[in-house]
Amino acid sequence: MATIIPDQDLDYSLPALVRENADRIEELKRALASLLALCAFLLLMLSLRPFNASSVIVLEPVHGDLLNQVGFAIAGLVVALALTTLISTRLLGLFASPAWIGIALVLSISIVVAPDPGGAARSVILTLVGMLIAASFVLLPPSERAFQYICATAILMLLAINYLGVFLRPDLAIHGAEGREAQHAGLWRGHFAHKNLAGPVMSAYVMFGIYLWRSKFRFIGALIAILALFFLLQTGSKTTTALLPIAILIVTAGRLLALPALTLVLYVVTLLGIGLLTIGTLYSPTLADITAMILEDPTFTGRVTLWGFGIENIAQHLWFGTGYDSFWGTPTVTGLEFPYEAEWDFRGIIHGHNNYIDMLLTMGVIGAGVVFWALIVMPCIHYVRSERFPSNRNLADLFMMILVFMTLLSFLETFFLRRIDPMWLLMVIAIVGLQLTARFRVT
Repeated sequence: MATIIPDQDLDYSLPALVRENADRIEELKRALASLLALCAFLLLMLSLRPFNASSVIVLEPVHGDLLNQVGFAIAGLVVALALTTLISTRLLGLFASPAWIGIALVLSISIVVAPDPGGAARSVILTLVGMLIAASFVLLPPSERAFQYICATAILMLLAINYLGVFLRPDLAIHGAEGREAQHAGLWRGHFAHKNLAGPVMSAYVMFGIYLWRSKFRFIGALIAILALFFLLQTGSKTTTALLPIAILIVTAGRLLALPALTLVLYVVTLLGIGLLTIGTLYSPTLADITAMILEDPTFTGRVTLWGFGIENIAQHLWFGTGYDSFWGTPTVTGLEFPYEAEWDFRGIIHGHNNYIDMLLTMGVIGAGVVFWALIVMPCIHYVRSERFPSNRNLADLFMMILVFMTLLSFLETFFLRRIDPMWLLMVIAIVGLQLTARFRVT
């Protein structure tokens, strides 16, 4: 019988076994963190009610959506537990930044001044939970490579879901000719409630595809970018289609010339230019004429009417605003007589289609100032600071593209601090991501 000789290279001591088990536990923690990040992104983009049968955005019920409230509350608890147990406490310090503290204070004040504090509080809580889940998508992945795999997997799944919806259930994924928006018949919306939501999200997917392509995921990155771009074109969202290349060009130009400050200059100039050609047309006939020369519809589908009405009402609650989500869709607006002279009946509008005006309306001058500083100024500073870490550049460029795109789109849509709106959550991802790339070298 052969004699078994112990392998001298194996260490059976207690410390070695502890180290081996510790390594396995660490691997399990990393895998769990990645899985949770994947699930978080899928939840944020899909919501708990994908493929809504109604293709028209209507006023949200006062009592809220119980499924979303309960479902996201549970998801928020899971994410909070994961963040406190699976990642470094140094990363949690990002939540203690003055920008996020300022946002929390503004939201608290907006609850107090709202005509329905209870309803406003429920909406604010859902907003905070959504922000926490969005932040987890950036903070939970144990490495940038894991983040890239998560992005590729999640976005390919989401694109597959949307394309399958278009081909298998066109009645749910394509706008129909019924209802108040018959003009959108045939335009794709996927699992989203409206094409104006599908378009911006698909634009963000294009940016993720570019990021993956630059990160050596050539085939997958190109595939995501092409599929998302084609879907975007089918939504018929002209504004989104026009703003996407602008956002990409602004960030790419600064990167190609190795001048991040150039990105900020181009961004500010573009932001001011679009502001003049949208809100500025209310006050300057010259700007209105220039806009009419550039665009087929200088009223932006009647949005000019909403902006003028909103601006007229800012002075009534100048400093602290009307309260969180407490203007459009409230008796202040719905109780008015039918506006025969207006292109839109703003009594049935859920928001004013302009982030900047709506923030001034609901948060007041003080609150809006804090919001703009936290959501625009500080992320720009973080982008410049991220240059300290060359390995962070691809990631920082991705987040900056999303930020630039969403803030330019803000002249035509409202989504800042808007509960679990995918556009708002993508912006939170970008803001937290820029914080991360500015303070830490991503491994």
